[in-house]
Amino acid sequence: MKINVTWADIKNGKSGKPTECMVALALKRQLGVSYTSVGYRDAGVSIDGQFTKIYLPLGVQRKIRSWDVLHFAIPFSFELVFSGFLSGPAIALAPNKLRPALGFGSGLPEPAC
Repeated sequence: MKINVTWADIKNGKSGKPTECMVALALKRQLGVSYTSVGYRDAGVSIDGQFTKIYLPLGVQRKIRSWDVLHFAIPFSFELVFSGFLSGPAIALAPNKLRPALGFGSGLPEPAC
């Protein structure tokens, strides 16, 4: 799902206010929810009484930090992906560093039992 942070979100948003920042306003508007709390790495959204955590893309994290310091932003969009458990930025950045476990095609001998 694509989230668009508009000029209105930027103008009406309040930097340093997790429930009133530009990204929180965009999430509320586009998801049709009444409560959203946005941090630097993730956002919490209340959907039908259930609190759901959403990991924000690295580019969005940088825009929020920059906006909180410089109070300047231009409209931008980002894709929300509800991919479930372990979908945070650390997981997304690490796939090239993963190695197969022993016994699963690693080319190494099986460990002794």
